[in-house]
Amino acid sequence: MVHQEIEFAKTSDGWDLRVFHYPREGKDVVRFPVILCHGLAGNKNSCDFGEPGTIEWERYSLAAFLSQQRVNGGPVFDVWVPELRGGGQPSFDPRVNPERYRWCVDDYIDKDVPAIVGCVQQWYKERKHEVPPVFWVGKSMGGMIAYAYGQTKEGQKNLKGVVTIGSPVVFGKNSVFLEFITRISPRNISIPIRIMEIVEKSSELMSHFKGMGMNLENVDPVVLQTYMRVGFSGVLSSKVLSQFSLFFKHNAFCRYPRYPWMYDAFGRVPGIKKIFAPYSYTENLYRFFVPLLVIAGGQDKLAPKTDMFYAKDHVGSTDITYLEFSKEAGYRTDYGHLDLNLGLHAREDVYPKIYEWLQAHAREM
Repeated sequence: MVHQEIEFAKTSDGWDLRVFHYPREGKDVVRFPVILCHGLAGNKNSCDFGEPGTIEWERYSLAAFLSQQRVNGGPVFDVWVPELRGGGQPSFDPRVNPERYRWCVDDYIDKDVPAIVGCVQQWYKERKHEVPPVFWVGKSMGGMIAYAYGQTKEGQKNLKGVVTIGSPVVFGKNSVFLEFITRISPRNISIPIRIMEIVEKSSELMSHFKGMGMNLENVDPVVLQTYMRVGFSGVLSSKVLSQFSLFFKHNAFCRYPRYPWMYDAFGRVPGIKKIFAPYSYTENLYRFFVPLLVIAGGQDKLAPKTDMFYAKDHVGSTDITYLEFSKEAGYRTDYGHLDLNLGLHAREDVYPKIYEWLQAHAREM
């Protein structure tokens, strides 16, 4: 029987983030815990699809793959699956506390990630009397915030290794879908929104979302339909989308500027740019020294492999592995964005490579 616990990571501004935990005991358990983090507008279903113990969970959940006993007797991992603010059951009702829905991507980085890592390490401190560094596996934006956290002294201390799955730090090819979503978000105010409510209002937008988001030939339609319903059920602050619109316009992953309109107007003007430009995580990738596995999909239209190359080539890490899941690289199909973890063959193609990398780096002290 699958054993799942739910812990809560309390942020510095009062959010209680749910963290799903699959604790393991025994000599075959890797010492270092693994945190699996979802992306933009997602929740735990991104890396932990399905109800624990079901056929769907066994087939598609990365958490299941890493935490369950292996036939060959290989080691298993202590897996934690957090939900960023708004991603799961909200700590605050947006209808009652709309003021709580004014966060941006910086809040994920500055508040949520430290709270989640702290929650895991506190659990270890209380039960195992040690505070180990953690592995962070991030899907899409979940990997982007790891790049940012890894540039800090705290991140360099607490991260054992990072795996990014379709996580861009430059935005060379804009998506019409993402462009639309970000542009409808108000710049001068921040309101709670649900992405799927917007997408479902237009069959054309829904079709475009599916076409951009995955290789439809590599996804079970029933799984996709279920994921669209349960995987994007959270509430998002519109300010997050406003910040993404800045990423696209300026081709950089950066903090939210103090004066966004001035940044828009002068962000590309040499000499003046530095006055209004915020801290750029893209330009400071050299501060990221953590061992890194970069995963790209050969047909990923939301995070093209050329953008993954940029991250690989500009981090300060000396231990870097790049994997592209495509026919050209010898895999069953050309993977898109969502199917890197929900694809028909993800369990055979993608998950073993993540497991092998984590296992190899867990042995390195």
